[in-house]
Amino acid sequence: MCVPVEIYCASTYGSTRQYAAELARRLGVTAHELDAEALKRQDLGSVDAPLIVLSPTFGPQIEAADVLADCDLGSRPTAAVAVGMSLPEAARSRDQMAGKLKDKPQVARFYLPGRLNYSEISRAHRAVMWGVIRALKAKPKKSDNDAAMIAAYDKDVDRVDFAELDALEAWARKHAPRA
Repeated sequence: MCVPVEIYCASTYGSTRQYAAELARRLGVTAHELDAEALKRQDLGSVDAPLIVLSPTFGPQIEAADVLADCDLGSRPTAAVAVGMSLPEAARSRDQMAGKLKDKPQVARFYLPGRLNYSEISRAHRAVMWGVIRALKAKPKKSDNDAAMIAAYDKDVDRVDFAELDALEAWARKHAPRA
């Protein structure tokens, strides 16, 4: 059964696109590539159907939160989804999108584990990760998340887990307009 929902995603290495495609399949809709400028120009607040925007996490930058913070959403139910390499519990407790979306109470925030294949990343991204890992190794007290990031360094790691979509799917179904 088709659930009226709009799904947009930006993906760098593919795991965010994988999640968007699976969520779209579950809801019977199509996921679209995120064009931030085009989305900002739309009258998003005039639509009842839930809006879901997924993007990868790059340090402090989460495009889904950045885009939605700049959109007029009205009271439209909206979800910002960040896909990254932090352990899901750590990402949820840190809630990196909360500050950016503080003026958008209708935006639910979800964090999903992703994939990072060092064999495929750019030289610039590899250099950034080297710096991050070096800083983590220097910390006197490491969290479980720090240890996981250090252990994953320079390896191909896939933490994509479609079961993590269950809460987002339930949210979309709960907020979908009734026929």
